[in-house]
Amino acid sequence: MRRLNLILVAGMLVSFLVHAIIGSMQLMGAQSNLRALMIAADFLVAFMIAHVVVVIIFSIRTLRAIKRSGANYFRNNRLFWARRISGFLIIIPMIMHLMIFHSPKSEVYRLSAFTAGRLISQILLVAAIALHVLINVKPALMGFGVKGHRKFAGDIIFVLTILLFVFAVSFLVYFLRWAAN
Repeated sequence: MRRLNLILVAGMLVSFLVHAIIGSMQLMGAQSNLRALMIAADFLVAFMIAHVVVVIIFSIRTLRAIKRSGANYFRNNRLFWARRISGFLIIIPMIMHLMIFHSPKSEVYRLSAFTAGRLISQILLVAAIALHVLINVKPALMGFGVKGHRKFAGDIIFVLTILLFVFAVSFLVYFLRWAAN
């Protein structure tokens, strides 16, 4: 089950990066491949749903073990809970992202007004993803069996931070383009 979760995480990461890079280009005004954007989004949602199901199963097993043992070491398990909570923090802004940018399956993409509230929700999405990635990079690298994961974790966090910053800026550019019209 853990190996399945690692495969889901890898699939989520690849489809997220493809979706976010293409989407950022689109938001900043560059013509991009909307079909590839939507395919990546569909894969991302599928991987994400499967990942949430697997994590819920892991969490239920852990809660049952805690109940059976009668020892709740909440303070000692803060990182465990931080990982779960940071993942669930992504859900609400992700739903808002789907509501803002999802379009029916057609060749023409219809835009809706991108207000300040929507901008804030999308910046919160990027921040929630950043927090979740930051907390989970080391365990993911360990799960993939990367030797010297501490050295790579810093590099990965640095690169992902820059990418997430660019994604956040693309939402801001999109908002400013809407405000100018």
